[in-house]
Amino acid sequence: MEELDKQLLIRLKNRDKEAFRYLYESYFAKMVLFAESYLYDEEDARDLVQDLFCYLWDNAHTLSVAVSLKAYLLTSLRNRCLNVLRDRRIRDEHNDKLVEAQTFSGTEDVELDEEVVERLHAALDSLPDKCKEIILLKVVDDKTNKEIAKQLNIAETTVKTQVQRAYRMLRDKLIPMYLLIEWLKL
Repeated sequence: MEELDKQLLIRLKNRDKEAFRYLYESYFAKMVLFAESYLYDEEDARDLVQDLFCYLWDNAHTLSVAVSLKAYLLTSLRNRCLNVLRDRRIRDEHNDKLVEAQTFSGTEDVELDEEVVERLHAALDSLPDKCKEIILLKVVDDKTNKEIAKQLNIAETTVKTQVQRAYRMLRDKLIPMYLLIEWLKL
C-alpha cells in the first residue's frame, strides 16, 4: 500500500474530516460513472456511491485495506452493484409471477377509474422519450426486443436495458404493472 493511502487510512480511523473530504472529492465522480456502467441508472449509482462513503465514514475504525484505498473502494462498489443487480433480478422474477398469477386468475376485466388512468398517463409521460417509445412498442404492439431493435436501428441489448429501465421507473411510481399492461392493451 502506498504511503498516502496508509496516512489517509490512519486519518480516517481518527475521524479526520479533511481526509474523508479528500477521498470523497477525489473519487466520487469516477465511482458514480463506474457504478452507472453496472446499473445503467445515474441516480441509483449516485445513491450507491453515497451509501458506500457513509459506510466508509461510519466504519473507518474497522477498515482493513490490503492493496490500496482506490482498489478497496472500487471492489466494494462493484460488490454493491452486483448485489443491487441480483436484487433487481429477484424482484423482477417475483413481479413477473404476480402479473402471471393476476392474468390467469380471472381478473382481466378490471375497469380502470379516471384516477388510475391519470396515474398511468403521468407515469408513462415521466419516462424519457426513447424509453417510452420502446416500452410502448414492447407492450402495446407486442413486439420482441429483436423486432424493436431492428425497427429503431439500435442494439438489442439497448432495447432490453430500456425495457428494464421503464419497468423499474414505472414500479417506482407505484403503478402495478398488471394495470399498466391491461390499460395499454385497451
